[in-house]
Amino acid sequence: MKNRFVRALKWLARKPLEAWRSLPVRLILIFVASLFVMMAGVSVLAVLFPPQENMTVLRIYVYTMIAVVVGGCYFAVRRLFYPLQDIRLGARRIREGQLDYRIPIRRQDELGRLSQRINRMADEVQRMLDGQRQLLLSLSHELRTPLTRARLALEFIHDKDVRAHLEYDLASMERMITELLEGERLNTRGRQMSRSRVNLNKLMAEVMRGDFPNDRHRVSLSVPPAPAHLSVNAARLRMLVRNLVENALRYNPEEGKPVDVSLRMEDSAAVIRVQDHGPGIEPEHLEQVTSAFYRADPSRGAGTGRHGLGLYLCRLIAEAHGGAVAVASPPGSGACITARIPGEPPD
Repeated sequence: MKNRFVRALKWLARKPLEAWRSLPVRLILIFVASLFVMMAGVSVLAVLFPPQENMTVLRIYVYTMIAVVVGGCYFAVRRLFYPLQDIRLGARRIREGQLDYRIPIRRQDELGRLSQRINRMADEVQRMLDGQRQLLLSLSHELRTPLTRARLALEFIHDKDVRAHLEYDLASMERMITELLEGERLNTRGRQMSRSRVNLNKLMAEVMRGDFPNDRHRVSLSVPPAPAHLSVNAARLRMLVRNLVENALRYNPEEGKPVDVSLRMEDSAAVIRVQDHGPGIEPEHLEQVTSAFYRADPSRGAGTGRHGLGLYLCRLIAEAHGGAVAVASPPGSGACITARIPGEPPD
């Protein structure tokens, strides 16, 4: 205990300015100052108003002074810890993925140094993610050249079965690269996404007719009777609808009920709902199915040409519009995925 006290005194003597900026020292000074003011005030009031002459007036002044001192201490301590509000806001925004946000540095005490450390941490995380994203984009672009050469080499393979398998594998790889690139574009923050006024009834009908010409009997589409116009990115929304329907068809029984695809408008937002009648999703997997490369059953991806990026892209597209994707799977009812797309850009 004595050694700690001696070290504290040496620190105060060696760095008086830094000691003054320290939160413990400031709290001690506030406490000492409040005691001094209260004792001085009581002494002055005792001289001006002796208890034997006017005890009531003395009590009123004492209570008033105590209230003023306590109020002053409250506001002083509140101001002392005001940077905690900035730190809380910064931590929340960084947690939400806004890695370009930086906490303002208001002082050079412990809270100021904590804010600086959090900002440096955000810098390092952003630099690491930017490096990984750039590496992924570079690899994806570089892989297109050998894939093109492989497609040319397929023309010299005469075995139809071997050629069909290779074409399927190459198409799967090309689709994965396209989805990776699209995912990274959607993940790039600060980039404005173009929007235009689109008739969603017509868009969804075109997706069913153009992307699922052989499976239209397996899909039941329900849209509002009146045209549903909304300001969205048409290309991205087509991809969202296509991925949702494709995912539902993959797990819906061939001879079972058709996949239910519906569109409705709620509070200037489009709600796209896709319900299949397959085996459903286990409760422990519901929160992860929209993550990149995630599959509840790893064997499901084998032979399907899918890599766990379809629902991930749906989530990114919805979030880029300021909306969200919700996944539900009641027991015995298959999987139900709902995408809510607001008509106004996010702030």
